[in-house]
Amino acid sequence: MAKTQEPTKEAIKQKKKREKSAAKDAALGVEKFTVEVAGVFKPDLKAVMKAHGINSQQEVHQLLLMNLIAADFETQAKMLRCVTTPYVVTEKVSRLIEAAGRKSLADDPPEPEDEIDIPK
Repeated sequence: MAKTQEPTKEAIKQKKKREKSAAKDAALGVEKFTVEVAGVFKPDLKAVMKAHGINSQQEVHQLLLMNLIAADFETQAKMLRCVTTPYVVTEKVSRLIEAAGRKSLADDPPEPEDEIDIPK
């Protein structure tokens, strides 16, 4: 017959601590809310947090949610609209794009009836 192992004092202590924390969170109405975002946002988010003296991403999310919820419908619509930052293509990137386009045309030449304007 297999004998069940009794939990250690530390395990019991940690279990009580988790239960106490869960009870406190339930009393305060705290729920876990996981947000997954693309890693590309992290440097910009850190810069914004530093500029505004915010130390926790959780605080950022809570502030954004509180402001969104408190706003009127039209302001909410504006806040939820995707905003794109103007992007300037550098000369170097422009040359890379042009070279890739020329290679693509060389690898798969256009049909005679295709209208292609290739700058010299």
